[in-house]
Amino acid sequence: MRPENFDKNGQTVQEFERILRGGDMITIRKQEIVKLEDVLHLYQAVGWTNYTNQPQMLEQALSHSLVIYLALDGDAVVGLIRLVGDGFSSVFVQDLIVLPSYQRQGIGSSLMKEALEDFKEAYQVQLATEQTEKNVGFYRSMGFETLSTYDCTGMIWVDQKKINK
Repeated sequence: MRPENFDKNGQTVQEFERILRGGDMITIRKQEIVKLEDVLHLYQAVGWTNYTNQPQMLEQALSHSLVIYLALDGDAVVGLIRLVGDGFSSVFVQDLIVLPSYQRQGIGSSLMKEALEDFKEAYQVQLATEQTEKNVGFYRSMGFETLSTYDCTGMIWVDQKKINK
């Protein structure tokens, strides 16, 4: 059992620390409520304009998440993983972001490991990502497989009017 603490708003949070490559101490905090102003810089740093151009949508998405884990260097938020779903039959990794200057230090892996540990009883954990060698290699290293492994395929529906703005 991880220790439970309370944040300044009285919200229960679980914190645990990991010593990452280079000896830095990064705190991973599981939170159910995250404020837009605390994480918008992450989305900006990686160029996720679908969120940064629509901050009100991101704010709603944050508030409707199943859970969010933050990676903290002191008080600075340097990464997050955001999960959506029911938590039992299906969990979807919606966002996994680490500031570019903190990448390749084990922070993304630590965030994913904590999420997978907390939802190990879920029937399936899914995600969609850009098909780059870096992304596919990372997720494979975390135990993810392509849908074709299970004779399945992924489908997506997107409102084309929103894309072609």
